[in-house]
Amino acid sequence: ADETAAVFPDCDPGTVPPLGAAYGIETVVDPSVYDSEDLCFEPGVHDMVVHIRRSGFRRLQAGARVAGCAQATSGLQSGTAGGSGSELRVPEGIDLDSMVASFTPAPEVRRHIEELYELPPMPAVAQRILRLRADPAASAERLAAIVELDPSLSAQVMRYAGSPFFGYCGKPESIRDAIARVLGFDLAASMALGLAAGRAFRNPLDGPLGMHAFRRHSTYCAALVQALAKAMPAGSRPQPGIAYLAGLLHNFGFLLMGHLFQPEFFLLNRLVAANPETPVTAIEKRVLCMGRARDVLCMGHPSIGAWLTHSWKLPDEVTVTVCEHHNEDYDGEHAAYPNLVLVANRLLRRHGIGDEILEPPPEALLARLGLAPERTEEILEALMVSGSSIDVIARHLAA
Repeated sequence: ADETAAVFPDCDPGTVPPLGAAYGIETVVDPSVYDSEDLCFEPGVHDMVVHIRRSGFRRLQAGARVAGCAQATSGLQSGTAGGSGSELRVPEGIDLDSMVASFTPAPEVRRHIEELYELPPMPAVAQRILRLRADPAASAERLAAIVELDPSLSAQVMRYAGSPFFGYCGKPESIRDAIARVLGFDLAASMALGLAAGRAFRNPLDGPLGMHAFRRHSTYCAALVQALAKAMPAGSRPQPGIAYLAGLLHNFGFLLMGHLFQPEFFLLNRLVAANPETPVTAIEKRVLCMGRARDVLCMGHPSIGAWLTHSWKLPDEVTVTVCEHHNEDYDGEHAAYPNLVLVANRLLRRHGIGDEILEPPPEALLARLGLAPERTEEILEALMVSGSSIDVIARHLAA
């Protein structure tokens, strides 16, 4: 991957030598590594293996942190027929029924996070947009004035508005034109808020949970959620802009995990790549509930993300969505938003997008939303026809 090559420029592509100090990066060593007297590792080239005594390896890792961050291969299953392959898969039978008791972690866990980790502040432009959304005197002109202060954000909003997906004839000539004529205040404000909020994180670019995949997934999800919301009965239809924002930010927890717990997130990213058919919620519960950060990571990405969105005072609909977007039985306050995200992600998973399980949307959930299964299929098909323009937008966002 490009990011790995940038960190290890003198190594063969795809190799990650366990020599973090030499490259100026933090290293975490699982305690089980030191159970063996002799160790072998790939030193940065594919055709060589280094054999070293445990004492020598300890000296190489003098500045490393020792913490549980790995799972013994005996606790995993082979991913190929006959059990002889090299991919590792999380075993079947993992309990996925437990859900968080509330939208945010318990107070003692919140204090633990605040004491140990520096949470990213909401970017200033996102704060200004959030305040404007709550202002009864808000207008497209005032929103344009805020967005124009950030050239990068302004360019992203212009790309959105100029996309064929929004069906505008011609190209908007200015950010004011894009907001007033193409997107509308509600959608433009939510879109700009979501884009600005995502800039607070320093996350890896590659892998199924990296920023490239995150942006592509969130862009598709937001577009599909918005389209599905329009097809709901008028009396129960959610706000289009908030629905779009909920789709953009529903996996916010992964961004915070990658920002605060880089070694653990690296492991999770690799395991999700090796186990594409296993629900990500199963993998994170099975693998990440260990080590110094386990009290935080065991909450799972929905609860972690919901705590941050609540802390940042994002709309309650977004916090509920972040927490409940994997819960097909949720029918509490603001249920339409997480329910729509779940439906969208089940549909997108067929096209290899996202982290939902590969199953149809539950019929009971569709009934609650007032959506016929055949109608959701039509909406999905129409969206995928516009896939190339959505991909272009996602690539620009992750750049």
